[in-house]
Amino acid sequence: MNEFLPSRYVEIIHRLALGIEPIDSHYRRRLSYDIQLRHDAENFNLPRPPIDVHVTNNRASNLFSLRYQPGVTTPIDLRAFDLDITRRRYDPKYDRRRIVPRRFRIPILTLADVEAQEQIDRLQFRRRIRRPVFFPGAAYDAGLTATALRGRVLRNGRPMRWARVVARLAGQPLVLGRAHGDDRGEFLLLLNSNAAIGSTLPIPLNIDVAVSGPTVVPVPNPANQEELDPLWDLPLEQLSAPGAADPVAAGETLPAGYGATTTQTITFTLGRSIYREFVIP
Repeated sequence: MNEFLPSRYVEIIHRLALGIEPIDSHYRRRLSYDIQLRHDAENFNLPRPPIDVHVTNNRASNLFSLRYQPGVTTPIDLRAFDLDITRRRYDPKYDRRRIVPRRFRIPILTLADVEAQEQIDRLQFRRRIRRPVFFPGAAYDAGLTATALRGRVLRNGRPMRWARVVARLAGQPLVLGRAHGDDRGEFLLLLNSNAAIGSTLPIPLNIDVAVSGPTVVPVPNPANQEELDPLWDLPLEQLSAPGAADPVAAGETLPAGYGATTTQTITFTLGRSIYREFVIP
């Protein structure tokens, strides 16, 4: 029995299981850089699902969609990174580094739930759309007049991968910016306009910059895990249930196990970019 058309027609229905609109953390709008979104097990020499699950990218709009199909289960693990679409497997040598990679575990509604919702309100498809936020990489086009901090994070004398950074006005809870570190320990922190109070700007502009990393240093297992999977230690972030507010997707929540933090109070100059190094014990 057809659902939308008379029975004399052959009806094939494709329903959206998951829609993803990547958001630029600085401009708070859809990311203008085209990125890749891949199933966790796809092309990473990892155990593959019994049936391939492909996420479709509309490159003209930079939107991603996953339809209900055999092999779709909940939750689904996805990775996003800045690699040209012609390169199917992630290789850090070809990372364009305009955004920092992220890795998500995303719960999705079952097809039965979706069909039941559609009987009540077809606008409920909005619950299936996620808007994860992506943070500037080293090659992000920040502009010449951005108030920014380019930083490097070290641990045991080596770059610390996948740091998380938050900037607050010195001695106050007001967040002025966030950043994610990459696999080389580098990050680009761009301050937002919250530093200005009314029409004035604090002078000097002293900012508390807190850098966090894993409490326990990750160890590859097996020993060649990094060779098999260059993103082996990228934190797997659990997103909220469909339709719920999601500070994890927004990049506002530290990944599980991130308990090592160091803080520096840094004086910024409006319209200038500065550089600092941080050491995580």
